[in-house]
Amino acid sequence: MKSNVSHAEFGARTTATKAARAFSDEIRGKIVLITGVSPNSIGEGLALALAAHQPGMLILASRTLSKIQVISRTIHASQPTVNVQEVVVDLSSLKSVREAAECCKKILEKEGRGLDVLFNNAGINLSERRLTKAGVEMQFATNHIGPFLLTNLLLPFMSTGKGGARVVNTSSEAHRISPVRFSDINQTPGAKVDSEDEPRRGLPEGMLRGDGRYEPGVAYGQSKTANVLFSVALNRRGVKSFAVMPGTIATDLAREIDEQGIKGLTQGQFDWKSIDEGAATLVVAGFDPGLNDEAGAYLDDCQMKRPSKWASDVEKAERLWTLSEQLVGEKFLGRKTSHL
Repeated sequence: MKSNVSHAEFGARTTATKAARAFSDEIRGKIVLITGVSPNSIGEGLALALAAHQPGMLILASRTLSKIQVISRTIHASQPTVNVQEVVVDLSSLKSVREAAECCKKILEKEGRGLDVLFNNAGINLSERRLTKAGVEMQFATNHIGPFLLTNLLLPFMSTGKGGARVVNTSSEAHRISPVRFSDINQTPGAKVDSEDEPRRGLPEGMLRGDGRYEPGVAYGQSKTANVLFSVALNRRGVKSFAVMPGTIATDLAREIDEQGIKGLTQGQFDWKSIDEGAATLVVAGFDPGLNDEAGAYLDDCQMKRPSKWASDVEKAERLWTLSEQLVGEKFLGRKTSHL
């Protein structure tokens, strides 16, 4: 597909350090929020790459304050003048998300400026079925519902300056495993799903258990499909958004994948990336001015890529938006009406 990405030479081996250098002018002075910032994570690689180019502010968010503080200290060791703010958020908890959004709003109001780029980067990958207190499957709740709520609560406080604000959702090629299971998002034991909600056929051995138990790959896959559909829906509402495949990276995200899941991954023909390489496509999605008029919503290896049909279906994107509103108990217009 034709791409509007500025650097056709960027690819799988491009680092976030290099990409940030290319878009230094676009990063300078910007207020950026990154979720999922902890040691040995894509969030860390992204934060360090951006910090080297004088952003106006980096708001670093994660579930554990001490882990954010490690990254803040690392940034200040080399970039002592960068304004770093720390926000604690548990994306599986709607209460925590609302509290984090209020914290971010106060930071932005004090600064007197809107948020320029929101990176919904945090995510989990579980091996066993868990539900949130609200009764939602944990991977779907953390990887999609939490970011959906956080984004919509912050949209009125996002920049309306030149080029507008961007929302970047960290997705994965794992979205090709499964569509959003609208007939059973929680993988209820014994439940039957509609045929259009079934996972892709012919998946590699080890990707699915196939024994009737909870399928972590399906749960993860549907949450990553939701990330892409969320970007599709945001674009329809006038908010520039991209979903990103960072690559296959040995981060702490894999800490809860079971032995069978690891087998499925390592037998695949994956090109393992460093954290700096993994964060590169996020930098492109967040700052490449060539993407201002891009109609697509998915990037991989720093270039536009066509996602699966079920992740680019406008009707499914709208259906997911409605379902997400129901799960968070609030309706959103999705339009930017900046108060700053």
